[in-house]
Amino acid sequence: MPNNRNNRPAARRTGSLTRLSVRRGGRTRPEPTDGPDRLRYLRSPATWLAGILLAVATVTFQDVLTGAVKAILPLDRLPDRLSPQNAIDVVEVRNVKKTGLFLVRGDVDGRVLDAVGSGEPGRHEESVVDVDDARWMVTLQGRASQQVRITDIVPEVEGGTCSSPLTGNLVNAPSQGVQRAIALKVAIDEPAPRLMVPKEKGPEEKGKEKETDAEEPYFTGSEPRHITLDQNESEALLIEATSEEGYCRWRYRVRYQVGGSTAEMVLSRSGGKPFELTGQLADASGYRSVHYRSFGCSDSTAWLTGTGEEYKRAGDTLPCPPS
Repeated sequence: MPNNRNNRPAARRTGSLTRLSVRRGGRTRPEPTDGPDRLRYLRSPATWLAGILLAVATVTFQDVLTGAVKAILPLDRLPDRLSPQNAIDVVEVRNVKKTGLFLVRGDVDGRVLDAVGSGEPGRHEESVVDVDDARWMVTLQGRASQQVRITDIVPEVEGGTCSSPLTGNLVNAPSQGVQRAIALKVAIDEPAPRLMVPKEKGPEEKGKEKETDAEEPYFTGSEPRHITLDQNESEALLIEATSEEGYCRWRYRVRYQVGGSTAEMVLSRSGGKPFELTGQLADASGYRSVHYRSFGCSDSTAWLTGTGEEYKRAGDTLPCPPS
């Protein structure tokens, strides 16, 4: 039988690898000459230290660049965290009325009377509404790196108009004081309420106070005024609202300029609640009860309680209780 092995044609040798040569441990790829040196370089402490220093230098450069951009570009060209909509911070909105009339919607007990007469913020709970006038202390603070200029504060009454005065229980509280601030006034039940300020009349004379003429708009009068806030600067506004004929709920729209842009914000009570105020009833007999402190009585610290009809007949002063 012929030997097939000897009859096979001779394999042609080439420089390429074949499956057979691979299986037989043929030619192998040489190791890269720089492999170990590269690994040693990456694991070197000096390399890590250089990387840390480069990262710190990058962050420092970014901070310096951001500060330069703030000083040059308008505020509306900066990131959202510095946008005009966030240029004013409302530090405090506090009811500081501590004298005059209040209305209590629900039942009146000793706790409510003590709270109303204490002058503490807790007395202005949801059941208590200011009557005739309301005094609010509003503290605003500038947040932008550039100066904020408040150009107008416009009252916006819910529904566009006030409703009928509230009925309930009338409370006349004793007087207290308020702190110094920019004093503004607004007749909130007028068709187009505006923040007003008494207009000074004539030079001040020694020993006499300046005379005042009729009130004029603070921001839009014959001599328009504005309020400026530098960064972290605060300004307190004492805003007194009055209502003679209706029950009003409102908020303020604050318009201002900063960094070449105009913006506005809505000013409300805590929790976004509207300000509220009611005028007196034309007929005091419509009140369910009236609570009053008469300093002419022997015990001036006690609350006198009567009906609305008794309060009306007594001429807005309840009689002293029998001793």
